[in-house]
Amino acid sequence: MSNTKQINRDKLLETYPKLASILDDIYESNRQNNYWFFVNYLGKYKSKSGKPRAVSMGAVIEILEQNGYNIEIKANRKPIKP
Repeated sequence: MSNTKQINRDKLLETYPKLASILDDIYESNRQNNYWFFVNYLGKYKSKSGKPRAVSMGAVIEILEQNGYNIEIKANRKPIKP
């Protein structure tokens, strides 16, 4: 994933479908407590430049932690192609 600075549902679904499905479940069960996160994650409002608003990967992690998920980040170096 080349750009994780601004995440929306479509981008997360494309790169991390399992995380997107977990957030979908949280949205269905707990959308009122996380209203502004989901409004921005789903891109319901536009930014000043006219693009749909998005969230950071840090916000995604925070929502997951608030809803009882343990987060483990594992980084591996990509193999170098000759």
